[in-house]
Amino acid sequence: MNHRQEPKHCTAIVNDMPRESIRELLELAEKAPINIISTPKAGLNMMHVLDAFDSEFLLGEVLVSSAEVTLDGNRGFGMVTGDEPERSLARACAEVLLVGNDELLKNRVKNLLERERQELRELRRHEEQLIAGTKVSFNLMAGQ
Repeated sequence: MNHRQEPKHCTAIVNDMPRESIRELLELAEKAPINIISTPKAGLNMMHVLDAFDSEFLLGEVLVSSAEVTLDGNRGFGMVTGDEPERSLARACAEVLLVGNDELLKNRVKNLLERERQELRELRRHEEQLIAGTKVSFNLMAGQ
């Protein structure tokens, strides 16, 4: 199976961040002269998925929220699943701040995203441990 490596500072983590972290990211964005080009809006987008044989097919339409911003001539676009206007704006802002000229702000955004990535990794590791404890070996049970 093909596992795609996510870039070190990919903003995809914004999709899974808690609301408090989204607000923290938006507060960081308020420190820069970001212009909102397209206010957050909901829409439908066709979801592409890979099956077990790595063949792409269209699963169907999914509700998404999107926003577009600019900063110093750079554009940031954020799209997230669901009716999540704040989250889409936060992702667009993160995108544009990560390519911006303000190194201090850029580092703060990177640190926030990395912190959230680590917390999500820990949460998933914990969930995997809980699931592993529920495995049943049917081969062993048959002989009893």
